[in-house]
Amino acid sequence: MSATLILYCCDCTNLQFFLPGRFVTAEQLSAHLTSIMKVVALVSGGKDSCYNMMQCVANGHEIVALANLKPSKESGKDELDSFMYQTVGHDAIHFYAECMEVPLYRREILGSSVLLTPDYVVTRDDETEDLLFLLQDVLKNHPDVQGVSVGAILSNYQRIRVEHVCNRLGLISLAYLWRREQKELLAEMAAAGVEAILIKVAAMGLTERHLGKTIGQMYPLLCTMNERFDLHICGEGGEYETFTLDCPLFKKRIVVEESEIITHDDAAFATVAYLKFIKCRLESKASDELPKSFDLVRIPNWEESWEKYDQVVESMGQADKTITLPQHTPLVDVTEELFAGYTTAKRGQYCAISGMTAYTDSRSTTEITSIQEETKQCMKNVEYRLKDAGQTWDNVLLIQVYVSNMADFALVNQVYKTFFDINPPPRALVGADLEGPARLQVDVITRRFDDHSQKQTMHVQGMSYWAPANIGPYSQSVVTKELACIAGQIGMIPNTLDLPQPQSIVSEAALSLRNLECITSVLDLDLTKDVAICHCYVSDENLLPQAQKAWAGYFEDNCIPPTIYVAIPSLPKNGLIEWQAMLGVQSPISADDDDDDDSPSIPSLPQRPESSSTSSEKNDVVVETQWWSSSTLYFATSCAAIEGDNVPMSTIVDVLLSDVEKSISNFGTGWNTALSMRVFYRLKNDAQTGQAWETAFKRRLAIIAPNAQPAVTVVPATAIGARAKGILGVCIQAVK
Repeated sequence: MSATLILYCCDCTNLQFFLPGRFVTAEQLSAHLTSIMKVVALVSGGKDSCYNMMQCVANGHEIVALANLKPSKESGKDELDSFMYQTVGHDAIHFYAECMEVPLYRREILGSSVLLTPDYVVTRDDETEDLLFLLQDVLKNHPDVQGVSVGAILSNYQRIRVEHVCNRLGLISLAYLWRREQKELLAEMAAAGVEAILIKVAAMGLTERHLGKTIGQMYPLLCTMNERFDLHICGEGGEYETFTLDCPLFKKRIVVEESEIITHDDAAFATVAYLKFIKCRLESKASDELPKSFDLVRIPNWEESWEKYDQVVESMGQADKTITLPQHTPLVDVTEELFAGYTTAKRGQYCAISGMTAYTDSRSTTEITSIQEETKQCMKNVEYRLKDAGQTWDNVLLIQVYVSNMADFALVNQVYKTFFDINPPPRALVGADLEGPARLQVDVITRRFDDHSQKQTMHVQGMSYWAPANIGPYSQSVVTKELACIAGQIGMIPNTLDLPQPQSIVSEAALSLRNLECITSVLDLDLTKDVAICHCYVSDENLLPQAQKAWAGYFEDNCIPPTIYVAIPSLPKNGLIEWQAMLGVQSPISADDDDDDDSPSIPSLPQRPESSSTSSEKNDVVVETQWWSSSTLYFATSCAAIEGDNVPMSTIVDVLLSDVEKSISNFGTGWNTALSMRVFYRLKNDAQTGQAWETAFKRRLAIIAPNAQPAVTVVPATAIGARAKGILGVCIQAVK
C-alpha cells in the first residue's frame, strides 16, 4: 500500500500518525518542543512567511528546507482564487533556494477549495491535500524534520488546515505570528530588515502606484487606512500581498530588473492589480550585510507585553505567606454505604455525568490490571451514560479529570484521546488522592444542540506567542450561545511550553492568568466581567493565599466571580497553579418576539448577569457562598469551615446547603434546577471519608429536591479555601 493510501485510511483524528518508518504520538511530539528542531518553512514569498522563518531561527530552530505550492501550468494563471495559498509572485520563488542556501521543494496546486467548513477532514481534491503531498516530498529527503514554519496571523481557515496536515505527518506547526497585534508586527518586520514590496493591491485607498513600495514606505499609509477604513495593517483581509526581496536570512538579495502591472479590476472604489516579475537577478551581500536573525528579531516578552502583569504581581506580594490548616475534625454521623442517588442529571438542554470511574457502571465486565485498561473502562462508562441520555461525545462541553498518580498522565492520554474526533472538548486534569480502587475519576457537562454549528470549538495546536498550543487531546474552549468553557490553564510559556524558570508561584500565577485572558479575549469575552465560575487548583496549600491575591489583583475594582480554591497533590508538568473557568455569553435577543412579520427584529442585549455573596454561621459551622446567575444559568461556590470538634457531617452539609439556598431559591424553581454539584472535602490523615460525605449530601438533597437531584461527585483535597481553613468546598451549576 502506498504512503498516500496509508494517510487516507489512518485514524488521523486520534493524534496517532503513520508514515513509512514514522509513528508519532502527541506525547512524543511534546518532547520536541524543548529542543532545537529541524524545520521546513512554507514560503509564499510574502513578508509573513519570511518573518516567521526569522522567528524560528531566533527561537533556536534550524531551517533545513523550503516548500512552496504554485499554480499548475494547465491553469495558465499567476494568481489562483485560493483561501489557502498566496500564488502571486510565484515566478520568483525559485530564487529563495539560492538566497538561503537550502533546498526548495515545489508542487503544483491541483486541488481547489472543496471543503469550506471551519473544520477540516480529509477531502479528496481539496487544495489542502496538495500541502500534504508537498510535505511528504520534504520528509522523504529530510526525515529528521520536526517542525513546519507557517506565516499565519489571523486566518483560522489556513491555520486549521495546516495543523491538520502537520498532525497527519507527525509535525509541529510553528506559527509565531499568530494573533500578533498587526500594527506592532508590521513595524517590527520593517525594523528587522524584511524588505518586502507590495505586489498586489485590492482595497480602497491602495492603487497601482503603491505596487513595488516596501512595507516600511507603506507603513504610515496603512496605519491611516486602518484608522479610517478598518483596513488590516498586515493585509489579513486580502487588502494587499507582498514579496520579500531581502531579509537577514538571505545570503543574496533579489533585484527586480523588469516587471509589469496586471490590472484585474479598475473599479471606482478599489483597484485590483498585481506586479508580474519579468526579469530578476540575485545580488551577493557583503559580510557586514549579513546580521544574525536573532540579533534583529525581538522575541516578545510576556511579562513586558501583558498590561496586567504589574498589578497581579503587586497583589501577590501582599499575601500572607503562612497558613494554619484547620485542626478540627468532623463527626462521621452517616454510614459509608453509598446512599441511593444519581451520577447523571438532566436539566433542559444540559446533562451532567459526575463521579464516573471504571467501577461505576454495572455494565463493566473487564478485569482491570493497568491504568490504560482503567481509563478505557472509565471512558466507556461515560459513553454508556451519554448514550442513555441520547447524546454523544460531540455534545460534551467540558471534562474534569482527576488522577491518583500524575506519573500516569501520558498513559491516560494515550487511551483518553481515542474517544474523540478532530475537536476534543476542553479539559482540566489534576491530581487527587482518590479513594481506591479507582485511580481515575471523570466529570462531564454536556449540552444538546438542534444544530452542532451552535457549538464553536477552538483547538489551536500550532506553537506561537499567543497562548499554549494544545497538542494533546483537548481544545482551548467550547462556546455555546449562553456559555463558554475554557480548558485548565497552567503557567506555560506559549512559544516553548515550558514553565518559567526558576519556578515560582508569582510567575506561574501571572502567566497562567495571561494565557486564560488570551483565550477568552479571542472569544470576544471579558475575563473581568463574564466569568461565571472558576476553579483554582494549587499543588501546595501554602500557595492558596497568593493564588487568591493574584485573582483579586487581576479583577482590581471589578466584582470577583464565584471561585473555589483547592490544594491538590499535583498538576500537569509539575505546575504550581491551574485556572479553569466558565464564562457567561450574552447572546443578543430580539425586542420583537411575537410571531407576526410586522417589521425586522431589533437586536438588544439581555439583562447583565447578577452576582453576589452570602454567609452563615450556625452550630460551629461558618459558610461563605458566592453566586452568579443569568437568565438561564446559575453557578455558586460555597466553602464551609468548622470551629469545633465533632461537628456532625450532616450538620455541616445542612448549614452549607441552607446558605446556598438563599441565592438558588431565586433562580427558577430553586433546587429542582440544580444540575451538578462537585464537593471537595479535606482529606486528613488519609481518612477514607469520601463516601460518607457523598452520602450526607445525597441524603439532604433527597429531602430538599426529592424529584430532581443534581449529579454529585466528591473529590479529596489537601486544603480548601483562600485561607486553607475550609473543611468542604462545593461548586454548583443550575439550569432553567
